[in-house]
Order: sequence, then C-alpha cells, then structure tokens
Amino acid sequence: MIHAWDWPYLTADGPGPGFFPLWIGICITALASVLVVLQLVHAAGQSPVAATKWSGAGRVLAGWAGLMVCIALLEPAGFVASFLLLAVFLVMVIFRRGFLPALILGASASAGFWVLFVKLLKVQLPAGPWGF
Repeated sequence: MIHAWDWPYLTADGPGPGFFPLWIGICITALASVLVVLQLVHAAGQSPVAATKWSGAGRVLAGWAGLMVCIALLEPAGFVASFLLLAVFLVMVIFRRGFLPALILGASASAGFWVLFVKLLKVQLPAGPWGF
C-alpha cells in the first residue's frame, strides 16, 4: 500500500498501476484492524494466552513453510512444478485429504494458472528446466 501510494493512480486509459494495490492494501488493513478489535473485545477479561487457540498453529506454520519453499523453488523448478507441489502439500497437510485428490487439484490448479497467466495474459512466469 505504501509503495502503491507513489504509483500513478489513474491514467488516460483508466486505473493506473497504483489503483488496485492501493485499494487492496486499504481493504486488508481495515479488515485486519476489525479482526484485532473483535479479538480484543472478545478476549476482554481473559489472558491473551488463554484466548489464543493454539490447536491449529502447527498447520498454519506448515502452510507458511510450504509457501516459503514454493517461493524458493520458483526459479530452479519453475512456476508449474513449484505451485503443483505447494497445492499438493496444502491439500494434504491443511485440509487433510489423500494424495490422489491433492494431486488432481494441484495439477488442475497449476495448469489452469499457467494457461491463464502465460497463454491468455502473456505474463512471463519462471519456466524452470521443463520450459513451461
């Protein structure tokens, strides 16, 4: 949001490069603030540790770690392979589904994103050794 503030907001053709990042940043900040306030109101009178639900923390950290691995694999493995691995990992770890549904979803999602970005929008994504 801070960087988007310096980008052109509107151009002669319509919204500029700063339009969507600025509004997305404003919305995320506002909604996060609402969540913080609601949590503080809900947890009034309780200790912060007692109000925190720690049961899902391991899966959240695993999801974050999976995303970091995906980002690290973008250049050497390419977008399709790294996103496929991320999707399979998230479906199996976060949603606790089997390997076959995870593989089907991961392959479908990575192929769909590849078609959308590379073929339709002409965005250059990391190709990796397979050239996708």
